[in-house]
Amino acid sequence: MRPGAADCAHRLIDAHVHHMDPGRFRYPWLEHPDFAALRTGYLPAGYRADAAGTPVEGWVHVQAEVDHALDPVAETAWVSALAEQARTAGVPGPLACVVYADLRAPDLPGLLAGHARYPLTRGVRQEAWFDPASTRADIPRHDLLSDPAWREGYAALAEFGLSFDLLAWPWQLPQAAAIAADAPAVPVVLEHLGLPDPARDRGLKTWRAGVAALAELPYACVKLSAFSLLGNPRDADRVREVVGELFELFGPERCMVGSNFPVERLSGGFGSWWELLLATLDGLPDHDRAEVLQGTARRFYRLPEDNPDSDGGRAAAAAPGRDGPDG
Repeated sequence: MRPGAADCAHRLIDAHVHHMDPGRFRYPWLEHPDFAALRTGYLPAGYRADAAGTPVEGWVHVQAEVDHALDPVAETAWVSALAEQARTAGVPGPLACVVYADLRAPDLPGLLAGHARYPLTRGVRQEAWFDPASTRADIPRHDLLSDPAWREGYAALAEFGLSFDLLAWPWQLPQAAAIAADAPAVPVVLEHLGLPDPARDRGLKTWRAGVAALAELPYACVKLSAFSLLGNPRDADRVREVVGELFELFGPERCMVGSNFPVERLSGGFGSWWELLLATLDGLPDHDRAEVLQGTARRFYRLPEDNPDSDGGRAAAAAPGRDGPDG
């Protein structure tokens, strides 16, 4: 048992995990040299092995930027099969899926209906950060937030009862908040702490103004994820400072935790991430800690109050198990 896991009063719903199988799908972003170590893929057994000894009850798969030329529903079907395999085996697995959809697509209703056939589907992520000069396949070259067709597609998520996972630069967040304000029936969660960048944003002034704009919306939440954005190796002091500000802006009841594994593994193991997380939450009352570790994620992604098929999560990832014949 890792230090801190045995005496942790509350179990974890990991709100940000990426499953990948390069033998099944193409992931253009993995072709960038920075991500060479991730090209072996990442299945639930790999996550359970990484998280062994931590009280993980289950997790949310967030679409892993499969080649956009492919049918995105195929990824949803695959993750749903992985979840069923875990349920049958009685081990922790994916509890929900945040899917990919191009919100500008003319056939968006049909695409969302295809995703919705799988009960794991809870929300959509289309990465909104952009940089025309970027060489990374996972960073769009176009400003989606300024596209009227995209904004119309965003509002249409309400018809399917879907939320939106927002990945955007801090300077984009006031615009994103205005879009979200016009679509109050679409819950939105800001990923990766809101992408703070101390090196480029002196004093984090742009970041602070952006996240504050989004925090004004009562249906907006934030993910405490991608700690390595604040330093590699992870900078514990900066993480605590940023998370502390997010607690003040959103309150623990609108903050959730995401490991961002396996990407975060490039900056250290799951154990060191978990220890930093517990240190960051140190001092919170038990109720608030429970909100951050699982309550917020349960409400936002509409998860059941307990997962009866995973031994209550108490065994966590002690036994990696199998992921079916392809795992």
